[in-house]
Amino acid sequence: MRKQISYCWRLFGTGLGFALLFGGGAVLAITFFPLLALKRTPVAEQAALNQRVIHAIFKLYVAFLRALGVLSVTVENRAILAKGGGRIIIANHPTLIDVVLLMAILPRAQCIVKKELWSSPYLGGVMRYAGYIRNDLAFEELLRACRASLAAGSDLIVFPEGTRTSPGAPVRFKRGSARIALFLKANMQLVKIECTPLALVKGEAWWKIPPKKPLFTIKAGPYVEVGSHLEYEYHSLATRQLNRKLEGYFAESSVHG
Repeated sequence: MRKQISYCWRLFGTGLGFALLFGGGAVLAITFFPLLALKRTPVAEQAALNQRVIHAIFKLYVAFLRALGVLSVTVENRAILAKGGGRIIIANHPTLIDVVLLMAILPRAQCIVKKELWSSPYLGGVMRYAGYIRNDLAFEELLRACRASLAAGSDLIVFPEGTRTSPGAPVRFKRGSARIALFLKANMQLVKIECTPLALVKGEAWWKIPPKKPLFTIKAGPYVEVGSHLEYEYHSLATRQLNRKLEGYFAESSVHG
């Protein structure tokens, strides 16, 4: 009986959490962020302010979910993640709320987002006010946006898989993140996200919650300097080698826990 009550409570809490995420995003986009914009600060400064606000909001949001008993979160090497400093954050993507968890940890975070999210009636306004980067931009335009973000001191979150990982499927990275890092000579901080038991995975509705409260573990992994990969004669070869290195780390860490 106790397990059933706990399950029903977590189901209610999960639904409430998503209602707050999407409904709250829509409300913030038409009220709070336009008020912040009235300060008429330079665009870069305004984006940085909005990112800090989103960090604070997501930090409160994750704390709220934890207080409800919907999930637990453990962060390993938090100081490495929280220091910030113009890095590309390379993360795997097992669940629907990975970006929320990362933004709750990183003080100033930018993100390359799907065009569908950019156009969302619920979260699209927040994406635009924060200056997040659309993934359907022409490559040169995408590079300029990423360069400006890193130069301004933001961490740039990238999920090289491009979508959530299918449960049980091997890790497969697209080469875009490696290509961007090499063109911009930007170093990478690897971050492994684990969820046990799995929840909010690709192909399942949000209400298909696991029988136990999921534990999300965020692990700061190696810091990857791209300098050694710039020595390759051909950029395409450098991109393949760097992407293989990134993919290999996440595949190996998945096998060994």
